[in-house]
Amino acid sequence: MRKWIERIFVNSNILRLWSGQVISQTGDSMFQIGLLWLALEVTGSNAMAGSIAMMGYLPTLLFGLLAGALADRADKRMLMLAADFARGIVVLFVPVLYFVDGLSGLVLGLITFGIALFNAVFNPARDSLTVLLARKEQLIRANSLIHTSWQFALLLGPPLAGLLIPLVGIVHLFTIDAATFFLSFYCIYLIRVPKVKTVSDRASFWQLLHLSWRDVAEGLRYARADRRIWALLMITLIDNLFIMGPAIIGAPIFVREVLKEGVSSYAYLELAYAVGMLIGTVGLNLVSHRYRKSHVLLWGIILDGITFLPLLWVTTFWGAFLTVVVHATVIPMIIIPRPTLIQKVVPHNLQGRVFSMIDVAVVGCTAVSLTLTGIVAEFVPINIIFGFISFLAAGSGAVGWLIKEFRDTE
Repeated sequence: MRKWIERIFVNSNILRLWSGQVISQTGDSMFQIGLLWLALEVTGSNAMAGSIAMMGYLPTLLFGLLAGALADRADKRMLMLAADFARGIVVLFVPVLYFVDGLSGLVLGLITFGIALFNAVFNPARDSLTVLLARKEQLIRANSLIHTSWQFALLLGPPLAGLLIPLVGIVHLFTIDAATFFLSFYCIYLIRVPKVKTVSDRASFWQLLHLSWRDVAEGLRYARADRRIWALLMITLIDNLFIMGPAIIGAPIFVREVLKEGVSSYAYLELAYAVGMLIGTVGLNLVSHRYRKSHVLLWGIILDGITFLPLLWVTTFWGAFLTVVVHATVIPMIIIPRPTLIQKVVPHNLQGRVFSMIDVAVVGCTAVSLTLTGIVAEFVPINIIFGFISFLAAGSGAVGWLIKEFRDTE
């Protein structure tokens, strides 16, 4: 059994982390489907729905750097346990308030903000914990596994949502999501981390918080001085500013306004992401050792934009499904090399802060992109928006090739 685990999952700790992520992210994928559709129904406005979705990204923009500094100093496993428990409690407010007729656009936005606040703590802790659970030569496999958890979640979540919505209604997707966080809590509880001395061993929480603010400044200075990391941050920021709003809020709008279909079709369209990313991950694992990680990532960003172009003219569900499958095959070219580059280039005591900067670049720009997309979609057809942003997003990857220090990074 141990050899089987090592062959597939690196070790039992990575297996536990992967299992918890598959479970909770399956719930997340159902939450996202339920949230966006419920927001459109409750508010009746593309712009308001975009603003509610934006609230799920605002906490990382505001507190992400502090969360990364905490991840560097505190017990990473304990941070993840606290975040999972808190997310499970917060998401339960949706079904509770729904049944007492207390759900509004504002309330949905506040709940979304609360869940995302604990996401901001969880993610840098998880990414910097991975390097403690696997040997250096196992990192690319460990990162691939952790990020395939998202792909498996997308493979499971949307069809489950499509099947469950007619049976239990949209609101109980949130009840199920809460349960997945508690299951993830248990999986992380089972992880055994090698002892690493942290400041939290000798500092109170308030002292730790004060030190973490100081660490934020140190992390920013480090990132600014290392042109490889600075370039990675800028490329990530620009790409997500252009593409994430249309990819997230644009999908349900596209289903409603172009395909003229309902929430189940939206759920099944999200399944296309899982199909494409699984194909892309398998292919990447077969050939990635032949290429520089920076080259793979830059080509991934270029193709990430171009592959959205067919949505300019597609008007059928299966045409949209195939387009999203092709688009999703290149996403692993971005999300797998990026953490591996950071883990190889950045000293371990700074990794939590750098991962949090990436989260801020991704999530912060996603928040802005969602808001802008929702507003623009009130006046411009969503298929035109997809066509326009495909070139802008691809251009951000092309710019990355001009930065020699990043282009030459192994």
